[in-house]
Amino acid sequence: MAKTTFRCVRPRLFLALAFALGSVLVFWPARTVRSDDFVFYLPSAHQVLPVELVGNTKYLPLLQVLNLVGKVTGIQEKRSSLQVYFGKSQLEFRADNKRLRVNREQFTLSDPVRNSNGQWMVPVDFLTRVLPALTRNTVTYQAGTSRVFIGDVQPSSFTVRLDQLTNGARLTLQFSDKVTVRTAAKNGMWVMFLGERPVQPLEQTFQFHDPYVRELRFDDQDGVPKLILTPSQGCLDFYPVLAECGKVLLADVLKPPPPAPEQARTPGQATAPQELAPAITEEFPAAQPGPPLPVVILDAGHGGNDAGARSREGLLEKDLVAQLVSRVRTTLLGTKKYRILLTRVGDANPTFEQREVAVNLARPVVFLTFHAGNLGPGGPRIAIFTYRPSSPVDPPGPGALKGAFIPWAIIQGRHLARSRQLAEVLEQRLGEISGVSAETPQGAPVRVLRSVDAPAVAIEVGSLSPDASADALTTPEFQQQVAAAIAQALEDFQTKQS
Repeated sequence: MAKTTFRCVRPRLFLALAFALGSVLVFWPARTVRSDDFVFYLPSAHQVLPVELVGNTKYLPLLQVLNLVGKVTGIQEKRSSLQVYFGKSQLEFRADNKRLRVNREQFTLSDPVRNSNGQWMVPVDFLTRVLPALTRNTVTYQAGTSRVFIGDVQPSSFTVRLDQLTNGARLTLQFSDKVTVRTAAKNGMWVMFLGERPVQPLEQTFQFHDPYVRELRFDDQDGVPKLILTPSQGCLDFYPVLAECGKVLLADVLKPPPPAPEQARTPGQATAPQELAPAITEEFPAAQPGPPLPVVILDAGHGGNDAGARSREGLLEKDLVAQLVSRVRTTLLGTKKYRILLTRVGDANPTFEQREVAVNLARPVVFLTFHAGNLGPGGPRIAIFTYRPSSPVDPPGPGALKGAFIPWAIIQGRHLARSRQLAEVLEQRLGEISGVSAETPQGAPVRVLRSVDAPAVAIEVGSLSPDASADALTTPEFQQQVAAAIAQALEDFQTKQS
């Protein structure tokens, strides 16, 4: 059966690791908070949008919500009012007002509409009070959650039971529909990914007073349904197995058996029987003797109050590049050749200094930062940039790049040749995508590249501007083609370096 083991760490090593981690966290915002994402499940796909919490009210970006379920054909915006043309409907909003009008019909929301940093936001009950009248689709939303089901979407659900075993505990999860499961160990917890089918849990968190299992929590804030199991102690083994055609998941949390002396096995003697054949694969390659996987760091530009560019439909640069980074991450993980780290998760906005601390402590083999902007008419278009100092004295000449200690402010200078090689292979592979124009790599004073101690490039997709539609940039087909091209380019680059 699939097995994941937490091994005990020597006290001195543990203290050293804890000190290093603590040092990073001083400069780095918590990355486990995922309450700033809201998942829309549609009949053919799912989409994640940022959510803004004001008091106890969740607010969603109006134009992006409408473009998920239809198409905004025009807007007229004034300082405190907004008119939106959506299909055959005309919507009228006023800032700080609970009332809105759809054609001649008036609706009242639980909280007022807001204009936040140039972006119109509506409370989450807009989904249930207004959206059904606009789309004629069923909208299913459970108050307090961060997911909504639109149209003919039937989510799966599950029940949970905990039973005691001789040397551990067994969780039995009964699903209403068949699921596929893959597992990973992260931060002292076990994560069970439940496939692509939407899931609506009866409860978000299950707490247990058990010596082996502390908590089982459901999470899908990145659009991927998963269960996160927290053990009550360390150094336990985890054996997850699917049964009954994928509708039952048995997850055993056990004490590891004491080491037994090796005994010769007589010919014909069978190994220990397995009652259930495992049906789970690891998300990451199983640990094998040899060097660790090379680290690739993906940086989604902007975030938080820094929204970046904006499309005609209201799509923000920070959200588009976050979607693209998610696709690239999944594709690279699927190669089982890299360890992937992200500089931001959700709608955070780490500073340049926070990003460079995270990057350089991880010692990556490649750093990719993603942006989107106005690249002119036509599209989709992709531009690739390496670092070029803004003046001849920044960074200093090659002599300043020798020695054991090099300031981070000039560290990229010693990687410029390899960064250009990386940009060239990326341009070649991205240029092979049908309908995409990939421009010749150029140098630019990209601030986030300056302090990266690794081959580093900026990838910009476009055009994203108030005068252009961003529809072509948001399709899953385009984003997956970009992700696949980047994965192939990294393989080409690694081959050239070896």
